[in-house]
Amino acid sequence: MQQVRTRTSAQPSIIPGEGELRLSPVIHLVTGDIVNQVAETQFAFDDRVSFGAGSLFVNRISPALWLAHQVESVARLANEMPQATARPIIIEAPIAALMHPDTPIACEAAAARSRICPQEICIEVDDATLSQSRSDILKSIEALRRRGFRVGVNATRSWCTPLDTHLRLLLDSVRIDALKVWSEADLLNRIEAASACGMAVIAENARYRDGEKLAAVGIELARAPRVDG
Repeated sequence: MQQVRTRTSAQPSIIPGEGELRLSPVIHLVTGDIVNQVAETQFAFDDRVSFGAGSLFVNRISPALWLAHQVESVARLANEMPQATARPIIIEAPIAALMHPDTPIACEAAAARSRICPQEICIEVDDATLSQSRSDILKSIEALRRRGFRVGVNATRSWCTPLDTHLRLLLDSVRIDALKVWSEADLLNRIEAASACGMAVIAENARYRDGEKLAAVGIELARAPRVDG
């Protein structure tokens, strides 16, 4: 199974205490192919501004600049790893970065510096983010898509925001928790709607042996699925 990791300290960092960066594979549950990847870092943006000796400094960093740095770091890592060819690469973004007006152009510049196409990056936001001002959220997503970036939603912690047709057409993927699929009817309905609209549905905490069962309701992909031993 493809999984690569490195220390980001090889590149000059604008983030004090830069942690480990890892690319985690997303697997097709039926075929076993690696179809894309999820970038994982030691800390999220909000963790950095809340904790650590450099927290006051980090608080002054624009969230747009922080996300652009993530894009550049992930792109450079992927380019250095010949085996890490699956695309797109999902990068989680805080709501502050999604809503910041400088985020699209900053991320586009970061992609250009690291020689990766924006289409190879999927900016992922929490489901709770979509409960903010409807018009502002749509404008922010559309601005990223105009620059070529894909956009996804992480619904592993909550799935409260209605994914209507307009929003589903703007989103490329949704991540869900496989442990909650069969116990939450509302989540299952959202999964089926997202899959029917062409969104990729990626499961966390999935097992290979459940692949066909999950695929039957539109969940064909899983991040690092477990093998029962």
